[in-house]
Amino acid sequence: MAENSKSSYQQLLFDAQKGILASGKNTDDILKILSKTVCDLYGREGFGLIFYDASAQQSRIRFNKGFKEKSLNFFCQELTRHKLERLQIEARVIADENGDSHLVIPVGEADAPFGLMILIDEPLEDKNALDEFRALATNAISTFLEVDLVKLQMEEMAALLEVGRVVSSTLDLKELLTKIMNTATQVMRCETSTVYLIDEQTNELYFHLVQGDPNVGAKLQEIRLPMGTGLAGWCAQNNATVMVPDTEKDPRFFKGADKKSGFVTRSMICVPMRLKDKVIGVLQVLNRTGDIPFNEHDVEMLENVANQAVSAIENARLYENIQKVYLSTIEVLATAIDAKDPYTQGHSRRVTQYSVAIAEELNMTRKEIENVRYAGLLHDVGKIGIKDSIIRKPGRLTDEEYAIIKKHPAIGAKILRPVDFLADKIPGVLHHHEYYDGRGYPDHLTGETIPLDGRIICVADAFDAMTTNRPYRKGLTVKTAIGELKKFSGKQFDPLCVEAFLRAFDKKLFQYFEKVDGTDDMVLKDDEQDAKDPADGIHGELESQPYPPMAAHEHKTSEKKEKADSKPEKLESQPYPPVVPSHAEPDKPSSQPFPPISPEDDEKKN
Repeated sequence: MAENSKSSYQQLLFDAQKGILASGKNTDDILKILSKTVCDLYGREGFGLIFYDASAQQSRIRFNKGFKEKSLNFFCQELTRHKLERLQIEARVIADENGDSHLVIPVGEADAPFGLMILIDEPLEDKNALDEFRALATNAISTFLEVDLVKLQMEEMAALLEVGRVVSSTLDLKELLTKIMNTATQVMRCETSTVYLIDEQTNELYFHLVQGDPNVGAKLQEIRLPMGTGLAGWCAQNNATVMVPDTEKDPRFFKGADKKSGFVTRSMICVPMRLKDKVIGVLQVLNRTGDIPFNEHDVEMLENVANQAVSAIENARLYENIQKVYLSTIEVLATAIDAKDPYTQGHSRRVTQYSVAIAEELNMTRKEIENVRYAGLLHDVGKIGIKDSIIRKPGRLTDEEYAIIKKHPAIGAKILRPVDFLADKIPGVLHHHEYYDGRGYPDHLTGETIPLDGRIICVADAFDAMTTNRPYRKGLTVKTAIGELKKFSGKQFDPLCVEAFLRAFDKKLFQYFEKVDGTDDMVLKDDEQDAKDPADGIHGELESQPYPPMAAHEHKTSEKKEKADSKPEKLESQPYPPVVPSHAEPDKPSSQPFPPISPEDDEKKN
């Protein structure tokens, strides 16, 4: 370029100006254009840009083309020193620590430059060309960096508005914190976020939620920090924000969390979440991404996020406590319902455990799982409206009594309907006796027209009925009960729900059962909440009473079949659902549903 005429220099600068204007205010594109212009002017690459971050009190390399990084790091240190010592920064030639000279030009206002532009230290044939390029470059960088700053401020404001929208959108604590942390992680440009809450009873901090890898989060949630321990504990105890650019250099840093999770913490900010003057938790962001370290502006942003979040967190916790009170009340109600029949105590609790496990295997949402939980506890609430003389009747039920028993799902739905909070739990209560093939009650629904909650509880209810002791038999073993579930899958039960139950049993439900000596089978563990034997004097009738109670006409049919069979089955071993003898007539298949279907039901179906 030494032979270039003045007009050639002017053309290069004109093309650079035109390219900058066409760049769409993209700073990276502008810097590339300036770098190319330098290369065209000097005939080789050599353009660098350094910024000073006042919040972090550090300088960093923003752009480099043609220089050794070590050289630019030297100028970073010089810029930082000049800013901290408030020294005058002027355009001049400076030699780096290796003796290589560079032309250093301040960028920004003359009395307060925010960076340095580093160029090749070589003269140009046209002495004015360097001055014109310098003016072009510093003006472009200053102007468009201001645009970047405005964009960043707008993004941050939008993020804070999003936090405000989020905190008013839900009362679910986990969902609330997840949304807040997703926003904080994005705004703070960090790897992950954590929320600690304070356990007031133990004066400890515990990981309530960790944004990012769920496996890491699960391990961290096992850790509890005494107040004052670690940076989060210090933040909570002193009610003060703490910013640590390098955790290795801070003795307050608690390394146990990294050892437990395998995560490597390099930098962090912890801000206290204050409700009035009381600290209820700590919001923490970890490991800034990119080359800009955490700074005071980030602290201000995170404090704004925490301040917006804290009232919503407290509201969510209050709502969560109310939910616990509701659940406790319903559990008491379910226990009272089960107590109407000494042989069904604990039934609603176990059905709920099984139902929730099925729902989890089906990957239902948290809200849907909670609906299943409540519906499981309340599925027999309609028995409140059934006379004890029918529920506890030791003998066979009459047709009229059996018809009354079958009303309990509808009665339950009617009881729950006026309670707004329980309205979305009604389908599971109303339809838990519907059968997949349409032979159930009260509405003879089929397949997937049966609400999923009802199909889930149907499986759970049946399995508990089979594996618990009844007046007429001992509880069946797990293998036998599972065999019945498989046998009636697609008939009485939704196949998907049966499969989900079997997976859940292998994963965790097996813990409620114990091995049978000398076999590989299992039976339900004794439960102190389970019923004791009913009063003396009625065992003779109860031993042959099926479950659910049979109507009178069904009993007569069964007696006729027993007489016709040379080797009648003992009722104590009667499987569930009840199976008729193998010589049954073709129109009376061995897939007799549970509970037994009366002739009126078949007529309705037809």
